[in-house]
Amino acid sequence: MLEKVKEKDEKQKSIEDLGKIYNFEALYSDKMYHNTKLLLKLYSKVMWRMSNSIMEMEAECYLSSGSRLFDVVDTLIDVDPRVDKARIESRLQSIEDSKSILELIDRALVLLKNYPNDGEKYYEILSKSYLVFVKYSESEILESMNISRSTFFRDKKKAVTLLGVILWGFVIPDIKKSQEQ
Repeated sequence: MLEKVKEKDEKQKSIEDLGKIYNFEALYSDKMYHNTKLLLKLYSKVMWRMSNSIMEMEAECYLSSGSRLFDVVDTLIDVDPRVDKARIESRLQSIEDSKSILELIDRALVLLKNYPNDGEKYYEILSKSYLVFVKYSESEILESMNISRSTFFRDKKKAVTLLGVILWGFVIPDIKKSQEQ
């Protein structure tokens, strides 16, 4: 338990150190900012598509074999001629790939939310602007957070930039490092 707390403190310190290294104002036009913003814009659409794909596959499996999706996947091992294995396998792989990308973003969002300087505020801005399926309007966000329009846009840029630093500078390199080991 003490080791996990120490590891969390070290990660938090690393994020703070990285924040000091990067000049957030200079990064706004950076490729990292734009890639992060693009990922955020796609987040809820990918989430919707994943759940929709699973429901479609469940219905298709039931219609073609009278079985549930999980039963059909198990049946694939036993060679059922009524099931298009390649198509199901391809769709399942696509869902798995999307899920992996969303998990990376979710990890970065957790770190952002725990960031000591306005992390929760940044998370709330990103959540209401990008993550929920039905986005909040700008005026709804301003009202719910009790902030001015200029503060909202300034903080939104900082939030996207910091998320990008966390995602591209911590989460993805950590995943690469763990896969190499």
